[in-house]
Amino acid sequence: MFEEEIIETNRNYWNEHADLWYGTTALPQYGVRFPTEDDLHLFGDISGKKMLEICCGSGHSLLYNANKGAGELWGIDLSQKQLDNASDLLMKNGYTAKLICSKMEDELNVPKKYFDYVYSIYGIGWTTDLQGTFDKIASYLKKDGTFIFSCIIP
Repeated sequence: MFEEEIIETNRNYWNEHADLWYGTTALPQYGVRFPTEDDLHLFGDISGKKMLEICCGSGHSLLYNANKGAGELWGIDLSQKQLDNASDLLMKNGYTAKLICSKMEDELNVPKKYFDYVYSIYGIGWTTDLQGTFDKIASYLKKDGTFIFSCIIP
């Protein structure tokens, strides 16, 4: 399968099955049988910090960080259905985020050298261009910014 076919297959899957996965694999969980953020404290104090989530899904990790005092929330996801769920969840809890429907491999319309944290809970495993995605993520981070991710390695 070519890269664009893989991405379109993934997009269709998540648009059709977003509700099935609603709220799963989200902070404070990093995944099955992983220590949690509550155990690891990888983020530390995020009060007022600018956060970008890659593959934000239903928005539960964004909500987790909003509840911890994050100053600015951004999320990207391939699936518009996932972003609709994220927007609804955040709004019901009194928060907003800048949500972008895009594949992570694209040049995103987000500021460079802007974010204190870029993170992804299980999302990075869906990339079709790991090095290119990592390079883009590095460009979004401030000097001394932090990238946190979890994924399954086959």
